[in-house]
Formats: sequence, C-alpha cells, structure tokens
Amino acid sequence: MRDYYEILGVARGATSEEIKKAYRKLAVQYHPDKNPGDKAAEEKFKEASNAYSVLSDPEKRRMYDIRGHAGVEGMGFEGYRTMDDIFRSLNLDDIFGRGGFGGFGDAFGDVFGQRRTAAPPRGRDIRMNVSVSFEDAVLGNKKEVNVQGRPLRLTIPPGIQDGKTLRIRGHGESLGSGISGDLLVTVSVQPHPTLTREGADLLTDAKISMVTAALGGSVRVQTLTGDVDLKIPSGAQPGQQFRLRGRGGVDAAGRKGDLRVRLVVDIPKSLSRKQRNLLKEFDKTL
Repeated sequence: MRDYYEILGVARGATSEEIKKAYRKLAVQYHPDKNPGDKAAEEKFKEASNAYSVLSDPEKRRMYDIRGHAGVEGMGFEGYRTMDDIFRSLNLDDIFGRGGFGGFGDAFGDVFGQRRTAAPPRGRDIRMNVSVSFEDAVLGNKKEVNVQGRPLRLTIPPGIQDGKTLRIRGHGESLGSGISGDLLVTVSVQPHPTLTREGADLLTDAKISMVTAALGGSVRVQTLTGDVDLKIPSGAQPGQQFRLRGRGGVDAAGRKGDLRVRLVVDIPKSLSRKQRNLLKEFDKTL
C-alpha cells in the first residue's frame, strides 16, 4: 500500500491547506466525469481520496504518522471501496468551495457538457461525551459506546488529552439515501491517584524516609505497566527528580516519554527522647 504523503505529492510536514490543494488537483485530474470508463483513473481517484481522508483529519493523521496504515485501520478506516462511498463521506463544500458537487462540476467548466446534481441532504452530526480511564488515555484502547441504540467500538488513540473531540465520519444521523452525519465524541479523562501528565512524560511523587535520603536505598514506584524499584543514591535531596526512561506516555507526534519521579522526604512529626538525642549527637558531627 502506497504512502499517503507520496500519493498526494506533499511533504510529511505539509499544512492542511497544502494537503487540500494537492487533493483538489488530483481529484480534478482523475474524476470519473473527466475519465468515463477509465478504471485506472478511477483507482487513482479512490487512492487520492483515501489519502486525503486520512491526512486531512488530525487524529487519523497522527495515528498514521505513528503506525502507518495499521494506525488508521485501528480507528476503523479501511479505505473507500466505491465512488458513492467517497461522495457520501467527503465534504466537497469544504474541499471545492461553495456548491458541493455543483462546485466540483464547475471545476471542469463546460468541457464535459454536464454538471453533477446538487449534493444529497446530509444528516446532522451527533455529539456525545465519553469518560475514559487515565491508563486508556495514555496507552490507547477500544471502548464500546451506543449511538442511537447502535453499538459502536470506538478507538481511543494513545496520548489523547482531556476535552479532545474525536470525529467518527458517517456515524451521525442517517437520512436513508442522503449522506450520514458524523459522530463527535468529546473525551473526558479520569484522574489517576498518583500520576499526572506533562506532554509525553508522566509525573509522580515517591515518599522516602530521611534515613533513606541520607544513606541511600530504594523505593517502590507505580507505573502504568507495573511497579518498579527506583534506586536512591545517598545524599538525595527533597524535590530531586529521577527519570525512568520509556515509562511515560506518547505525545501528539508519537514520541515516547519518561516517568519523572520527584522525591518527597518524610520528616517525622514526633520523635522519642532517644531519637532526639541521637539526632542531636549526629548534628554535632556535621
């Protein structure tokens, strides 16, 4: 399967407008109205439409950049099989300007002696909220939801942030022969009891005694993939941070983060007389 950036002839860092412009040029060149009965042109039109559908969608593009074709297949996109699929799913008003299919026909002028009829009515978008665990937001997962009584397996991409809205094309209101609307899912991420996020990194605190801080030792640290032992050197200071490489999440570019562990030194609030005397004696040696 060819690379989507290669199909559209754009760089991997192309802007959304550059992607739209490249697709518009290919769509005009290979549109079936311009190439009646030409199966090769039809396949190129489908190929360009598949590439545009992925690269014009921020979430699909992010997953494609991370995992290639497998990334968007995991989000339920397997490509357009027919011309009707393309015309039902792509927003031609946005791509070719006012007029939808009519505007598309205008791109060819009178050379072909015909214009497409106006676009069929489009169903309304449906909005819903879904709550996901901190672990699923960081690592990604599948979640079952019901849309107007219909079950749908929703893909939660790794690294999604609280309040982010996912657009699932074609799963909104259906108008029979018309174009279905989209499903807009706003994600609410549940907080974790010990972990927070900062970009691709995860952050947590580790409580140690003042003896461990002075002499060194180890402390058990919770990660999203299991607990690990963190070695504490002698002379560790309150607030000092340590990194557990590769134990974090991912950012929007797919970069793997670390787990940053901040030391919290537990100072006892009450001491026995013996403990006080020992500390006083120790203080005299400093």
